[in-house]
Amino acid sequence: MTSTEKYHIMKSMSYRIFALFLGLTLFGLNFQSCKKDFDEPPIRELPSLTGNTTVAQLQAMHTIGDPADSISGDIIVEAIVVSSDEAGNFYKQLIVQDATGGVEIRIEMNNLYNDYPVGRQVWINCNGLYLGDYEGNYQLTINANGDRIPEGLLPEIIVAGERDQPINAPVVTIADIKSSTQYRNMLVQIDDAQFATADAGQPYADAAAQQSANRTIVDCNGESILLRSSGYSDFVSELTPSGKGTIFGIHSNFGSDAQLYIRDTDDINFNDARCSVTVGGNLIDLTTLRAAYTGSTTVAPANSKINVYVISDRNTDNLVDQNMVVTDGTAGITIRFSSAHNFNEGDQLEIGIDGATLDEFNGLLQLEGVNTANVGILSSNNAVPATTVTLSDLNTNAETYESMLVKVVNASLSGGATYSGNLIIDDGTGTMDLFTRFGATFASDAVPCGTLEVTAIVGQFTSYQLQLRNPANDVVGGTTCTAGPADLTTIDSIRMLYTGSNVTVNAKKVSGVVISDAANGNINNQNLVIQDGTAGITLRFSNAHSFNLGDSVEVILNNGVVSEYNGLLQVDALLTTNATLIASGVTPAVRTATVAQILANAEDWESTLVQITGATIGGDATYGFNDITDASGTMDFYTSNGANFKGQTVPTGTVNITGILGQYNTDYQILIRSTADVQ
Repeated sequence: MTSTEKYHIMKSMSYRIFALFLGLTLFGLNFQSCKKDFDEPPIRELPSLTGNTTVAQLQAMHTIGDPADSISGDIIVEAIVVSSDEAGNFYKQLIVQDATGGVEIRIEMNNLYNDYPVGRQVWINCNGLYLGDYEGNYQLTINANGDRIPEGLLPEIIVAGERDQPINAPVVTIADIKSSTQYRNMLVQIDDAQFATADAGQPYADAAAQQSANRTIVDCNGESILLRSSGYSDFVSELTPSGKGTIFGIHSNFGSDAQLYIRDTDDINFNDARCSVTVGGNLIDLTTLRAAYTGSTTVAPANSKINVYVISDRNTDNLVDQNMVVTDGTAGITIRFSSAHNFNEGDQLEIGIDGATLDEFNGLLQLEGVNTANVGILSSNNAVPATTVTLSDLNTNAETYESMLVKVVNASLSGGATYSGNLIIDDGTGTMDLFTRFGATFASDAVPCGTLEVTAIVGQFTSYQLQLRNPANDVVGGTTCTAGPADLTTIDSIRMLYTGSNVTVNAKKVSGVVISDAANGNINNQNLVIQDGTAGITLRFSNAHSFNLGDSVEVILNNGVVSEYNGLLQVDALLTTNATLIASGVTPAVRTATVAQILANAEDWESTLVQITGATIGGDATYGFNDITDASGTMDFYTSNGANFKGQTVPTGTVNITGILGQYNTDYQILIRSTADVQ
């Protein structure tokens, strides 16, 4: 017997009484309104019922944490709807409250706001339902498992009355909410509230990933509560206001966290000037904080705070957006928040670190678990001086300088034409890696030549490295690099340079025919695959190129890096300005071979055009993850997600396949340029 069938049996007698009562009420209203004047349109009368149980009395039937309790008997709750799913921040749930408390009703129905808008009076016939809780929040469900009430049963359970009834939202403080359970599932009003500094001016949630997010609300007494917003809400991309004021929200609990949910952004009125955040605790310096680390996860000194200056730049994306690097002059440290922060280079901050922890990530010491409500901005736009060091000194004392701003003079950069990835900085006393994330706004900028002054943050990722904030300010001097003289050489000779570690190319250029086709998307448009009479190779540019299949090109490789990416040999960090079109419409040579021959010679034939005849395609029925089989063997046949023919049906039967021989880790694979390569 299903839970719905059980519900009907348990409820039948009570519902007959409820329905009879409602029917007599409506009959009496209709009878009194009967007239002989049929020209006047009828007026629909709404029910006027009386509940016999308050929400608080209903809640008393269940003990938080216990299994859900079955409700029997004539239990009718009269309440007002306070939630709305119109903006997408509530999902298949109705929150109702009276003067004594609130309760969630789980309902298998969307767009509840049409029938049950905010302010509508309702009567809930609870007989046959179950009262339980989730994380301490009371909820009415169809069974003991917490399942939602089917839409078809709603007329038997909820009777809707007048709309636009007044809602008396209790005016409370955050401290009130945290100290009592009585406000759970209730619409409350909190005055003198604001978003924590780190969460002001941030999106309510993650629109791209459609992920819910928490933002911290603080009051002028320093208390904090989480505002949770759905990644599917209509306001997901809107930015949180930076002022102070009043917020209305439905309170819930999750674990040890008190939370608020708004119906839409009209629930937030933060138009007044912010109140200052008072950070308590004893002031300690960063040297003391770093010294507290024991070698494994360490709780930060209790009842402490730090006064620091931000030296990282969140706007150039050379750090993940959750990280911030700060210094106080004695030392530096990286702070990792649970979500993106909005503190700027030059901000002076006072940060309460009570409850935070110290730990290492790939060798880099970080302060984690900082409550954004405990961060106050003391001033902004401060100029933080860098410490001038030699690379010899820096290599010797890197742990001391970690997460500090340093300046290296008389330096040069090598190892790539653009900042992306690892470069080598050399000042004559030593060398160190200079690392730039691929996603940094300046990753594809050209690296200058000559003598430079380089200002950077000392970091660590298993080994010590420097990271720029913005080369427009951090790299001073030098000149624009020119390609310089380059000797024409064969592709095979370039491939031979690689012996297991990265090699920077100097004074070399190659010419060849383009065998890739970026237009169809199966090869990234920053990658260009060319071959000459000796071999083939993949060239990786710092930005998208414009060459076409069959173009004859000449490419200066100066400062390019011969390296492997997932096993595929390539020349990385090239500038498109160093590539020249010689001719178009050239037919590239194709090597016809069996699968066995290709696999036996794969490293030598990598990044060249091959053809397999008399083959069949297995694996997926559409272009994606496939394999090619001929009489000699089987090998991988791969189509990337970016290909415009990904997902099209692959041919059946025997075919001839022409494609580029590629590699992914230890597996060699065929990549076609278009479906015309399969005949």
